[in-house]
Order: sequence, then structure tokens, then C-alpha cells
Amino acid sequence: MRNMGTFANKRHFLAAGLVFLLLILAACGTNTSTITGSNNAVATATEPPVQHCGTVHTLGLHIVPTDQQGAKNVVDCFWQAYQQCHPATLVYSQGGVDAATIHTFSLKSQNGKCVITDTLQHVIAPHTPKPGESDTCTGLTQQTDGLHFQACNNEGNVLVPEGA
Repeated sequence: MRNMGTFANKRHFLAAGLVFLLLILAACGTNTSTITGSNNAVATATEPPVQHCGTVHTLGLHIVPTDQQGAKNVVDCFWQAYQQCHPATLVYSQGGVDAATIHTFSLKSQNGKCVITDTLQHVIAPHTPKPGESDTCTGLTQQTDGLHFQACNNEGNVLVPEGA
């Protein structure tokens, strides 16, 4: 009986460690843009700043976010940015004890159209994560259960749950 309690504590510790790792990975990405003029001077483009909406985490096969109120705020932030086509990011991680899938969704205006990009990473402990593969999603809708991204990264549709 005592060994089962220790095993449960180790699983909880590993899950917490994975969430911490995912937060660190999500904080690593940055975007910069420069323009070089005819005199080779470099200037920063006057694009609106990217709004980092936050991260939604789910553990295991559960579709319920680990922080439901935080997930609602992240989803609402990204949806509002999409409605106005302002540059924004949202990170969605689904993880277990030793593996995770991380989607980093980003918005930008391109040729008068709002483009949604999904950078997908698969993380398997203890291996170092490889760079993600990026693809464009075909659309986005908000429904009562969260954000529905259409046709992203050979994953098909991706649901980022909002919580209760």
C-alpha cells in the first residue's frame, strides 16, 4: 500500500515537471522584423506588437484545461485578436507524464487577410525537443467548448478547450 502512494506522488511530480517544461518552451519564441533600405540602414518595421495571449494546458486524454479560468481568458484574448486581425499567439499543450504535443498558434495580417499559423512540436522525455513544423490553418471559429482551428498541420481540426 505504501508503494502505491509513492508512485502516485512521483506521477504528480512528473506531471508538474512537464507543465513547467512546457511553460519554458512556450516562453522561448520571439519574432522580429527588419527592413533594409537602399542605404543599407536597418529599421524596425512598424507592425503592431504581438500580443501573447498565454497557454492552455491539458493533461493526458482529458480535454478539460488544468486552469479553466485561465484557459477562458487565453481563448477570449486570441479570439478578440482574430476578430481584429491583430498579431497574437496562443500556445496549446496536451501532455502526459513523458510526452506532449505543443501547438503554437499565431495570427498576422498578410495581403489584407488574417493568416493563422500552427507550429506543431512533439516532445518526448527525456529527449531534447526538435523544432516545430509550421503550417497554415484554413479557419477559426469560437464555440461554447473553445476555439476550433480548421485543417492545421495534417492534424486536421484542433480544439483548444475553453473550460467551464
